[in-house]
Amino acid sequence: MTARRNTDPGESGMNDRKKRILWAVVQDYVSSAEPVGSRTIAKNYDLGVSSATIRNEMQDLGDEGYLEQPHTSAGRIPSIKGYRFYVDCLMEPSRLTGEEEERITHMISDETTKADEIFRNMARVVASMTHTLSVAARRVSRTCIFNYIRFLPLDDRRAILLVVTQDGNVSNSVVNIPPGSSIDEMQLLADKLNHFLHGKDLSTTDEKTILSFQKEIERDLTPFSRIFVSMRRALAPQQKVYSGGAAGLIRQPEFQNVEKMQDILNLLEERDVLHSILDTAMDRPLAVRIGSENPDKSLADLSVVKAQFHVGGELIGTMAVIGPTRMEYGRVIGLLYFMQKHLEHMLKNKE
Repeated sequence: MTARRNTDPGESGMNDRKKRILWAVVQDYVSSAEPVGSRTIAKNYDLGVSSATIRNEMQDLGDEGYLEQPHTSAGRIPSIKGYRFYVDCLMEPSRLTGEEEERITHMISDETTKADEIFRNMARVVASMTHTLSVAARRVSRTCIFNYIRFLPLDDRRAILLVVTQDGNVSNSVVNIPPGSSIDEMQLLADKLNHFLHGKDLSTTDEKTILSFQKEIERDLTPFSRIFVSMRRALAPQQKVYSGGAAGLIRQPEFQNVEKMQDILNLLEERDVLHSILDTAMDRPLAVRIGSENPDKSLADLSVVKAQFHVGGELIGTMAVIGPTRMEYGRVIGLLYFMQKHLEHMLKNKE
């Protein structure tokens, strides 16, 4: 899920001409939101080959899983595999214009007195410049020593999750009992987790912690994923979350029908999902997840580009840009790169 070029052993069958055609299909579809045909590519992009050759290559790209054909008579659109190859191997982050850089430095200026205000403005400016949903979180560090968790029955379908730390802090949230499970089974799982985590500093708890626990007890914990999201949220360093751009996102062509629009509105109400996006562990400062690569099913038709901000090696904030898979990846990534450089310099001066 990296936004840098890499070498994939599976790309040996991707010759330069196919790469140029795939690049052109992605560029055209991102711009038009309409399936792309070989004549359009031949007309709009100087590839030096005929429309018939482009059509044959697009057929091969479809057979190899890089392109999809939504309707029999329609053109092609990129698949998740196609977007991934584009982001990893073909895309270049866009350079901001001088006017855009000036706009950012003006909206997120040194006159801003609080770091929280910086992250709030960051969410607004990125949303306005990319027509996406932008979510930013300013993190406030604290030490968090785990004591125990406990489930209390609420009704047949729900339970109250209590998370207790050694300094006496108690957090509670309502969680759903997974289908096929019971409150007794959940408490048995809690007992094992209490033994595994007791006394540990979990101020930086993440997915890797849960995966280690899953490996130790040799059990698939996927049905309990939302519960672990709630637990991590209670244990994680406190953070203030700011968002912007919901109106711009639902105006995208992909979300014009009522059902798709409702899905987006439901996502905005699912605070656990948004927190999970921000809390997901990253092994580099900027990462991309495309469509079904996202672990939460509610994000299956969306892409997430996430950036982390560090000062002196310490994580002080995170930003996620959420949009359709037909996202302007180069523009979003270029903007976030600039934001990282500019904001980290500014925040360092304020710390």
